Amino acid sequence: MKKHLYLIISLAILAVLLVPSLTRAEEKKDSSTILESHLTFSYVCTSNDSVNLTANLYIKKESDPYGLMNATVGFFCKEENAMIPLGTAVTDQDGNAVLNVVISKLRPGKDGMITYVSRFDGTPKYTSVSESFTAEPAKLRITFNVQDSIRYLNVTGTRKDAKGQEVALTKETVLLYVPRLFSLLKIGEVALDEEGKASFEFPNDIVGDTLGNLKIIAKIEENDKYGFVQGTSNINWGVPKQYYKAEVPSRELWTPIAPLWMIITLVIMLAGVWAHYMYAVWELFMIKMDSKKDKPTL
Repeated sequence: MKKHLYLIISLAILAVLLVPSLTRAEEKKDSSTILESHLTFSYVCTSNDSVNLTANLYIKKESDPYGLMNATVGFFCKEENAMIPLGTAVTDQDGNAVLNVVISKLRPGKDGMITYVSRFDGTPKYTSVSESFTAEPAKLRITFNVQDSIRYLNVTGTRKDAKGQEVALTKETVLLYVPRLFSLLKIGEVALDEEGKASFEFPNDIVGDTLGNLKIIAKIEENDKYGFVQGTSNINWGVPKQYYKAEVPSRELWTPIAPLWMIITLVIMLAGVWAHYMYAVWELFMIKMDSKKDKPTL
């Protein structure tokens, strides 16, 4: 019996001594593991003859992405068999690295396409990774005019051919937006004609700033050939904010004045709560009064 007891005690002591060492070995093994890096790459052609290259660098932990911060990402332009460096950028807290490049410094291929490459060289803890895409440079310009008291927004689309000359961008759908507080408000869309032009009758009820200024954004989104193309322009065709509030007061979820249905609902709920409180106090008072009546007297 004593032998069995000694054996159990010895095994327990051995387990206590071995478990920490195994845990430390496992932690050391985990810390030395190289994590796989992931990279997404996108770009936007702007109206000022430049392109914004954006790389998002991240890792996955339990299938959830986590951006890598303070990592250096290199951007390149591929010309035949050569990689022409365009510059580098450091990722922010979300893992985004952004670089603006002037298109005139880039040389398209024979088909007018340009191949962009983003690359992370890796570290002892993270693997290297690269991504690339090919697109043809394009541009959207926005102009405005008034005809017969009707306001028109005009969009002109151009692209650069293999010789670097601008030609009409035809038969593409352009989406029109106005920036709002948290997102973009779509106000319409147009289709470019054979000359790369389109017109849109501008609405008269869009709220601008206190002076009525609006920023108009024209976009071609996720195009197989041109990628993302964006043009912007400003115009004072909006309804001034203070006039809008004074003349057309509104009750919305995002305005200082709450909607009536919300106020009525809140009043009913609070009235019900306070009614229950008053009923409970009344019942306590009646119980006390009844107890005085039932109390025996001499």
